[in-house]
Amino acid sequence: MKKCLALVLVTILLLCLIPTTVVFAAKAESINQLTLTVTAPQEGEKPAYDKIDGRGYYSDNGLNGVSTRIYKNGIAWYKSASSYFSPGTTATFEGDKSYIVKINLLPKGNFEFASNMTATINGKTATVEHCDSDGSVVVAATLTSTADNKKAISKVDLTVVKPVIGKTPTFAKVDTTQYVSEKYGTVSNCSNGVTWTNQGSGTNITVSNPFKDGTKYRVTYYLTAKDGYKFDSNTKGAINGATATVSVTDATHAKVSLSDLVPGDGKKEVSSVSIYVTAPKEGEKPNYTKIDGTEYYSDNGINGISTKIYKNGIAWYKSTSSYISPGTTETFKDGTEYTVKIALTPKDGYKFAKNVSAKLNGKTATVESFDDGSINISVKLTALSKEHKHTDSGWKTDKNNHWKICTDTVCGTITVAKEAHKDQNKDNKCDVCEYAIPKKGDDTSTPVEPTPDSSTPETPDSSNQTDTDDSQKTDAETDDKTEHNKETDGKKNGALIWIILAAVVVLVAGGAITFIVLKKKNNKV
Repeated sequence: MKKCLALVLVTILLLCLIPTTVVFAAKAESINQLTLTVTAPQEGEKPAYDKIDGRGYYSDNGLNGVSTRIYKNGIAWYKSASSYFSPGTTATFEGDKSYIVKINLLPKGNFEFASNMTATINGKTATVEHCDSDGSVVVAATLTSTADNKKAISKVDLTVVKPVIGKTPTFAKVDTTQYVSEKYGTVSNCSNGVTWTNQGSGTNITVSNPFKDGTKYRVTYYLTAKDGYKFDSNTKGAINGATATVSVTDATHAKVSLSDLVPGDGKKEVSSVSIYVTAPKEGEKPNYTKIDGTEYYSDNGINGISTKIYKNGIAWYKSTSSYISPGTTETFKDGTEYTVKIALTPKDGYKFAKNVSAKLNGKTATVESFDDGSINISVKLTALSKEHKHTDSGWKTDKNNHWKICTDTVCGTITVAKEAHKDQNKDNKCDVCEYAIPKKGDDTSTPVEPTPDSSTPETPDSSNQTDTDDSQKTDAETDDKTEHNKETDGKKNGALIWIILAAVVVLVAGGAITFIVLKKKNNKV
């Protein structure tokens, strides 16, 4: 009997030493009110889809059948009940117009949205739609877009240094009263907001990559509108006079590009030629004075030209097959029509344009082009009578010289030889013909140097924005977090007291008692 009693007492003592287990299932915390903020709609701007991450909730897709064609990061923008902005498009808000923003929210951890929860978005009272299946809610409000009152940029007109074989691209900054070129987003090899792209490889090249023969390039400018200005869907673009592609990222940013630029040889094109020769006159021999201009000169020895016909690149024909041979004593006959032909070769740094035009003694001339870059120009002139006397015209001018010609329509002979302009009194006018001479340093064409672009090269990064951090939370959210921490600490202290009380009760009763306090989570509505 004593042994049995002792065994019972030992058993009771051991049971008292066994730790008491207390299990708590914390009560779900209800979210009764939400104050949400989104980037307000503004004229010319695209919808923002910044993810919302608050205390006890966050925005997300994939819930309640939410479509990623409409939602991004759990946020959708509607133009009307049935029309929406599709994330990733270039559509922008109009001014002074109402739009609906919907936010799909999911509760975090031990939180739940109260059935009578209220919410505001940007201070506007929002509607709340609950989804019982997963506890999420959709919060929606109507917001009115703000008109920016900025002046629209109607046209962007740019000039770039044309690519030249063997030369490297230049990246000159554009800075006007309306916009400036500067890098934005993630773009490789972009300098001063300019890129040059090899269209074949799709790679943006640098100042270390010379242009290659037979390769097409694209130049792109990344432009930022200055204060008081904006880009819109009507903004046009031109580069070197050619229509450029304009892609408006938002009201502040636009990309202007020109494709299919083929590097040239760097030579200046001569688009027009104007030459005067001594007109044929009865009893006189043909004149073979060499033509020697700034951009070209006349010469033999090209295109199979025969010195039996040409001298200094000039020939006089009596008919298609008959000519006056240089060095003979043959002279012109009165009233007879002659054809003068002149073989011209471009000087270093110049070349004749494919569609070069020409005039000879003021008459439109026929132009024949050759593979070696030279041209032949020809025109028919009627021989003047011996009695013909020249009548001087007023001064004829170009940017370098002045001269006079005979005003007789069948003549056109230069009566006062070409002479360079002079400005001894420094009034920026020729002292002889009063031609306006540009001041030194004046630049009527201010070429803007180019940069690489992208064929589908890298463009400003439009990837999803990251979740907001604690520094972006409102003061109210911070206060809520502090109160939440206090409440959690209070629960922990209460649990410890219960454990101590339970242990005391066990010792007094002389038995092992396990308290399991279950606080079931409230059913969702």
